Amino acid sequence: MSQVRINPGHLARHTPPGAGAQGRDAAIVDIAQDLLLRHLHVQGVLDALAFKGGTALRKLYAGTAGRFSLDLDFAAVQISADPDDALADLIAAADGLSIGPFTYSVAERRGKWMLGYAHAFGGPSVALASKLDLSPPPWLAPVRRGWAPLPVHARYGDPPLPEIQVVPVAENLAEKIARLNRTTTARDMYDLAWVAAHPAAAGTLDQALVRRLAVLKIWVDANGVRAGGTFWKPGHEGPPFDPERWLRDRSGDFDIEDIGALAVPVPTAAELSDAVHAHYRFLADLDSEEQIIARASERDRPLALRLLAEAPSGRMKGIGLY
Repeated sequence: MSQVRINPGHLARHTPPGAGAQGRDAAIVDIAQDLLLRHLHVQGVLDALAFKGGTALRKLYAGTAGRFSLDLDFAAVQISADPDDALADLIAAADGLSIGPFTYSVAERRGKWMLGYAHAFGGPSVALASKLDLSPPPWLAPVRRGWAPLPVHARYGDPPLPEIQVVPVAENLAEKIARLNRTTTARDMYDLAWVAAHPAAAGTLDQALVRRLAVLKIWVDANGVRAGGTFWKPGHEGPPFDPERWLRDRSGDFDIEDIGALAVPVPTAAELSDAVHAHYRFLADLDSEEQIIARASERDRPLALRLLAEAPSGRMKGIGLY
């Protein structure tokens, strides 16, 4: 790779106006992640992984229009593969690596893998890190997507930022909807609202697909599914999916400071709650089979497995779900 040319002025221009130290730290992490992901792609490490979560939405769809997101979330691509192998390859490739002004480290803390960033930009001595997470394979086939262009990308040298595999937006949103069935987080609320309001960047929502995937995610969170050596584990058991409860006013349920300087301008809690309610009313339009799955009951496993096998792209068909 040619020389990375980033100085404090480039960093300042990449920091959201008025975001202060938190925004500067987020800008440093954002750039460091770009360079690391490019390196991992060149090394073939990302062949076994699909990017997902809020950071994928920021980098590949929203650009400066979205919020900064610090965590790096991936899903294993192959249903038959051991996801731990892909994670081990990623850790081995990143730990101790230096690219331009950044040096990366990986450490396990309380059962979670953390990616650390040392840098040459000075400032307060604050350790910068991202949670590194790998989940089981997506149900929809990953798609390839390039970065949303930003001015700072011109300072990265060659090769250009590549297209990488990403979990489709519909499934990414379904996971956020399922998480919001258990707890309210400002980040998930923001991402749902942003995607629905920006069809030119993120694509027009296939509402029926998002709803079907969401109720299935909630069911699997409660009951789990296996296919050979692949296990979509239970462990996030929450209430059954009740659209009226899900679409409630959530403005008092979360701390908007959870977003902080990572989005400019920062929406109010009421604005986020109203936007999600307005854009996701289609979640109440459950068909007869979705009404059954929404109960999140183990006794409905045969129906859940059939609906999973019928998911678009055919990835879940003929793999021995049980």
